[in-house]
Amino acid sequence: MRFNNAKSKKWVPFLYFFLGIGSILTMLYIFLFREDFNQEKMWYAVPALLVFIIVIFYSTAKYFEFDSDGNVLTFVNKGLFISNFINYRENRAEFPKEKLKRYRIQNYILYSFLYVYVKSKSNQIKRVRFNISLLSTRKKRALKKSLDKVMKHNNQIS
Repeated sequence: MRFNNAKSKKWVPFLYFFLGIGSILTMLYIFLFREDFNQEKMWYAVPALLVFIIVIFYSTAKYFEFDSDGNVLTFVNKGLFISNFINYRENRAEFPKEKLKRYRIQNYILYSFLYVYVKSKSNQIKRVRFNISLLSTRKKRALKKSLDKVMKHNNQIS
């Protein structure tokens, strides 16, 4: 099974643009046109809140690709905004299906993570984390079904 979240790849730069422009316009409105904006704490709170929103969105928005065709499992996680030019946030894991020991999907309020536990060459189990926040619910179910199938096959072999 092979899939990715390419649909979200189209609208994330659009959201970055409007989030940036919206934050600039909001700050200009508050700082220049509001008479009741004389409290010094607010001068720091509004930009800090906008930076926090941008950081949350930046860390959440990641491209995810999964491929289980053949004898190898492939997971790819990379940034969406400037990753076409500079691939600085890529997280890639390729390993034989037999080395998959277990997996876990953690869902938080804004984030979803896939934890994959893989047996290494030195017989240690390594954990690899992938951000699957922008993956649709249907694709998360398909990912879970595919990994369950691999786990069932691995348990029958052992």
